[in-house]
Amino acid sequence: MNRTSLRSRLRAATQSRHAVLDRLAGPIQNAAAYHAYLTGIATFRFSVEQSLKTAPWPEILATWKPKSLSALIIQDLDDLRLNVSSPFAWPAPDNPAATLGTLYVLEGSTLGARFLVRQAASHGFTDQYGARHLNAQADNLSGWQAFVECLERYPGDLTDAENAAIRTFDLAISAMQQPHSTRSLAYS
Repeated sequence: MNRTSLRSRLRAATQSRHAVLDRLAGPIQNAAAYHAYLTGIATFRFSVEQSLKTAPWPEILATWKPKSLSALIIQDLDDLRLNVSSPFAWPAPDNPAATLGTLYVLEGSTLGARFLVRQAASHGFTDQYGARHLNAQADNLSGWQAFVECLERYPGDLTDAENAAIRTFDLAISAMQQPHSTRSLAYS
């Protein structure tokens, strides 16, 4: 009996949330839409990247690490003189499978970044101004591919990975729905 691929299970478990997040993130039709995207994604990424610092790392990932975008996002926010709220209080995944589910959402966003980077560029946001993080993310498809290869070799139970992916998508949706006007940056 063949086990369904973890990637397929995660995609199926998060499909409806992914559709909601795609609608919230784009299309980027003007500068204001990009500002809203950037402040929402900043709140989300700061929260999740911070939590991953103490997450239990799956052995299957060996030395593979996700690309942190927080420093580039801070530069983008500075370019546009935008501020964001403090990261959400987001607990670290509590087991290796949950870490994989969380990383599935972060790394999978590379695919969406490939569309958003072109939309952002049409409004003047580039790898040198306002969209550094998107350009870095869109240029790194090899990181996603390496992650998926590791993901498919994970021998453990898949339930915690699915639940973590769902919760991570929910966090991203909440971050993108936040009001994007008066915020103060608080990320370390």
